Amino acid sequence: MKKIVFITSASENPLFIKRVNEFIEQGYEVEAYAFVRGGKTNREAKYQTHSLGELSSTTPYHKRIGKIFKGVRRVIRTYRRDDVLFYFMGLDVAMMFCLQCKRSYIFEECDMVHTYIRHSIVRNILEIIDKYVIRKSLLTVFTSEGFAQYHFGNHLPQNVCFIPNRLATDVVDFPIKQKSESSCLRIGFVGGLRFESIARFAYYFVKNFPKNEFHFFGFLNASQKELFAPLEAYSNCHFHGAFKNPDDLPDIYSQIDLVLSTYDVKYDNVRYAEPNKLYETVYFETPIIVSKGTFLADKTLKLGIGYEVDPLNEKEVVEFVNGLTPESLENCRQHARALGKEWALNINTAFFEKLSLMIR
Repeated sequence: MKKIVFITSASENPLFIKRVNEFIEQGYEVEAYAFVRGGKTNREAKYQTHSLGELSSTTPYHKRIGKIFKGVRRVIRTYRRDDVLFYFMGLDVAMMFCLQCKRSYIFEECDMVHTYIRHSIVRNILEIIDKYVIRKSLLTVFTSEGFAQYHFGNHLPQNVCFIPNRLATDVVDFPIKQKSESSCLRIGFVGGLRFESIARFAYYFVKNFPKNEFHFFGFLNASQKELFAPLEAYSNCHFHGAFKNPDDLPDIYSQIDLVLSTYDVKYDNVRYAEPNKLYETVYFETPIIVSKGTFLADKTLKLGIGYEVDPLNEKEVVEFVNGLTPESLENCRQHARALGKEWALNINTAFFEKLSLMIR
């Protein structure tokens, strides 16, 4: 069995930590290399990370690329034999590898970061590079079927596979709780507070429905406080602060009737992403509210587990809430129940069987 050498430009990326841990659990020998962002450490890792240096978001992009190029070159020179398989999480490290080496690798795209770039020429060049990296890989892992749709439409390369951002299997160690009784409708957001679409939906909701409640569970960065500040004036809006995942999820979902996942659709990455809220919705049988015009909305409606809305349109938000009925909420819960708990868990047997056959 080949050693898997992981490389990423952000050591604290939770998905990177989860993926390396997952390979260890499958019996693979691994080595992990990463750039450190802001001095953060990966406390939940079951492995030691070899630092390739520090990267800062304030460092000019061309200087970051130079550091990444040198860092990847260092790893390549460390493993000159063919008894290892490289695993890259992120286009930045993968394309620096492809510039220097022709050896086999796995590429995982958990975010199409280049789609956030405003300059269309640069963005289009990076899209061409992204497709090249995908096609030349032994395997490419997408965390959303929407990413494949964005890149290739219906013409999917044979080396592409999907590992959605499902719940960690240790969530089963924390028993699900029954919904607490309430005379009002409770909508919650679970995660990092940063998008305007989240703040606007919550504001329209608490302003127009004073007898109902909105609950935020998650960390509010200082740079985003101004965005969410207007909500502090409403007594039916509650900020609960940071939480531990998955330990606190059963308690959180016992306190809300719907979960909000309306991310800003002005970004291509958001329009095609498949966030883990979809899987929390199913596991905790809590209907989801998503943004119109997204891959997530299409999948949510197809599965019958939630609703779509334009979160930036106050009239539409009000009409949506007024149109909710106990029957429609129960219908969503039944569809989630029918999918089953295991559907929502991070069990990737098919992927590891395919990989085993390819590197045998």
